[in-house]
Amino acid sequence: MTPERKARAPQPTSVELLWGAKNKPTRGPRPGLSLEIIAATAIEIADEVGLEGLSMQAVASRLDYTAMSLYRYVPGKEQLVDVIYDTALGVPRPATGSEDWRAGVHGWVWAMLGVYKEHPWLLRITTNSPPLGPNQLAWFEALLHHVSGIGLDEEEVVHLVIFVTCAVRDLARTSSDLAQGPQQSGVPVEEMAQEYALAMKHLVGEDHFPALSKMVAAGTFEPDETQYNDIMPSLEFGLQRLLDGVDGYISARGR
Repeated sequence: MTPERKARAPQPTSVELLWGAKNKPTRGPRPGLSLEIIAATAIEIADEVGLEGLSMQAVASRLDYTAMSLYRYVPGKEQLVDVIYDTALGVPRPATGSEDWRAGVHGWVWAMLGVYKEHPWLLRITTNSPPLGPNQLAWFEALLHHVSGIGLDEEEVVHLVIFVTCAVRDLARTSSDLAQGPQQSGVPVEEMAQEYALAMKHLVGEDHFPALSKMVAAGTFEPDETQYNDIMPSLEFGLQRLLDGVDGYISARGR
């Protein structure tokens, strides 16, 4: 008879790694190694070279271990990315009791933008599930805190939080993409802005783009230090108008 093969231990899921299995390697631990150390090193690499340069081997080499040593703590790169996504987010600042809900939302948005600026590779990770990690849920909870009890029902609160979260992420990614243009092409941002404004004048006509042509004629796309790749003014404007709308919606409901 052939000897029975020893059953392979089930690999921890990303949720288990984030919520309880951080210090429970699937096999014998290696001295001086832990999931926290692996995650911190992976974040360093992602900050330097992006997700494209992140691999289990790259992390292992920087830690002076073999890749197989890392698999004792995390099954593979997919789960590692889940862990470093949550870890890099960190914990949001505690809400103060003195700020009103609009100021709270505004502070949350700019704090989230700060995280994306510090770790731009976060914007390259596909969000294919609702927030599940402890830090993700902490950011979710923080925004819920600001808009709960202002006159919206629970379902409306969730809708508002999802909209703000997705708008901030998408606009931050667009800003990051635009900022990479001058870096990749080697053309200064001022020159790219001038080329864009010139192209708009030549390409946009009243016959096909009547509304856009009015903007071009008014000089809206003339280059300055912000218009080409800084969409933060657009975010600020849109956020304030959104909050105005929520304010009006709540007031109308009260009347």
